[in-house]
Amino acid sequence: MKFNILSGTSMSCPHVTGIAAFIKAVHPSWSPSAIKSAIMTTATILDKHNEPIRVDPDRGRANAFDYGSGFVNPARALEPG
Repeated sequence: MKFNILSGTSMSCPHVTGIAAFIKAVHPSWSPSAIKSAIMTTATILDKHNEPIRVDPDRGRANAFDYGSGFVNPARALEPG
């Protein structure tokens, strides 16, 4: 395969928006910046199988330019401390 377009961000916005709403419901006094910080600082570079995030289609190990802050963990974002 010489060329391929892959996109995985189309559903990330509604999912992260739901996580932000969940955090706001638990911590109503938190600002949008505090919620964003909690989500980003508690994300991990491991996937749901506890393995490093991989890049498709080669399954090579991803880097920060591929995964941004990483795999979001809503439960950890509630108590980022």
